[in-house]
Amino acid sequence: MLFTTISKLLQAGIDAEERDWIMIITLVGYRGCGKSSVGPLLAERIGCSFADSDSLVEARAGKSISEIFADGGEAAFRQLETDVLEDLLDTPPAVIATGGGAVLAEINRQRMHEAGPVVWLRASAELLASRIAGDQSSGKNSRPSLTGKPVVEEVAEVLEARRFFYEQASTLVIHVETGTPEEIAERIFDAVTAMDFEETL
Repeated sequence: MLFTTISKLLQAGIDAEERDWIMIITLVGYRGCGKSSVGPLLAERIGCSFADSDSLVEARAGKSISEIFADGGEAAFRQLETDVLEDLLDTPPAVIATGGGAVLAEINRQRMHEAGPVVWLRASAELLASRIAGDQSSGKNSRPSLTGKPVVEEVAEVLEARRFFYEQASTLVIHVETGTPEEIAERIFDAVTAMDFEETL
């Protein structure tokens, strides 16, 4: 089996549906931490599908995240995000990259935990701000500002406000200050396969 957790579930006589259920790995963390880069690599390493919740929110809405915010505000986006996550977390096995604020809703945190390991890709505010600023300068950034402040100030402020929710949501914390996406994916794989299944239930 791909996971020692799955082997233990087999030994415990857990049925196939529940074995699939444990194979959902949800990646959480602030924008720029690498969820969308690491996620596909981790899914390939495991041999399962990958889904990016922000991309699916845009597809379902038929508009960009910036347009969703402009038309309906953050509340409209968060509801769409919760709806998409509910569907994704009910379709294992998969690796799911969530939006940076997905952890804010208690129902999302609960569903993530019920689905399997939740991995926080943790990075400093300085590194995140640098990556986000780089995306903005290259035209890759399509996300609205949450505070209207400069990038460095906004990241520091919002990251601190969300820290509790990331800590509460996560089963594992993987620091991403160093390492390539491939190396980080391998760290996650090693950490998840070393877990006792009781920790993820």
